[in-house]
Amino acid sequence: MHNPKRVSKSVVRIDDEYWYYYIKSSRKKPKLTGKYLFFSENKEELNNIAIDELENGGFFQAKINTDEHKKGTDYVLCLYDIDDSKKFELAEKYKENSAIKYRYWKSDADTLQGNYSDKFIKTLTPEERKEWTRNKIR
Repeated sequence: MHNPKRVSKSVVRIDDEYWYYYIKSSRKKPKLTGKYLFFSENKEELNNIAIDELENGGFFQAKINTDEHKKGTDYVLCLYDIDDSKKFELAEKYKENSAIKYRYWKSDADTLQGNYSDKFIKTLTPEERKEWTRNKIR
């Protein structure tokens, strides 16, 4: 990972090969159990949502995939939280934004069990499908 870069008053971004991580620096990290998913061909739009939600929406952490590790035409923003209690609030807030597709909540347990949408799975090679969909809970 690269050095943290301040992207707003209290949000830093840390980059690695796969993800741009956004972390709110002024809050104690809560127990995160899943994420809200946003998809868009416009990475900058997702970047703006990540920073705004961390600054003003009560979130602590987010990530967006890098150009090199994008599957299909869309980038994905994972906005992490303790539960799915904001799913309808976020749907209402972003319903008029035609640049994004909001997909509600996905628990970390679903991710670890290899549960992904058919649309995403279709973008993967057979080898990638095997890796992404394998159950990582032992």
